[in-house]
Amino acid sequence: MKVSQFLKENGLTHFVDGEPQGFTALPEVKGGAHRLRFFVKESEGRVSRCLFNASKRCKKLLALAEVTCRRAEELGRLPEPEELNSILELFSGERDVKKMRERLELVKRALER
Repeated sequence: MKVSQFLKENGLTHFVDGEPQGFTALPEVKGGAHRLRFFVKESEGRVSRCLFNASKRCKKLLALAEVTCRRAEELGRLPEPEELNSILELFSGERDVKKMRERLELVKRALER
């Protein structure tokens, strides 16, 4: 699937413009012109909700962050860096694999606590 197709079909349901109330903010990371920050809400020791804020410039970064939030909510915890590598398989239709890997590294850095 291509990033544009994913965004068209699924949208950005976990994107927020500001810092949401009642969420724990993870440190913001920057890479070039891009920035990314995750916000998590935990209940009973599990991640119940995950949101993110990112520069809107890069659709690849937005899509990767969206999938990461969905995965965190499914798992009930933040995914480990090795688990995120499988996200690239979802976007196998993308031609610029190098750029996708660079954006995924930004996502991995943003999840470090």
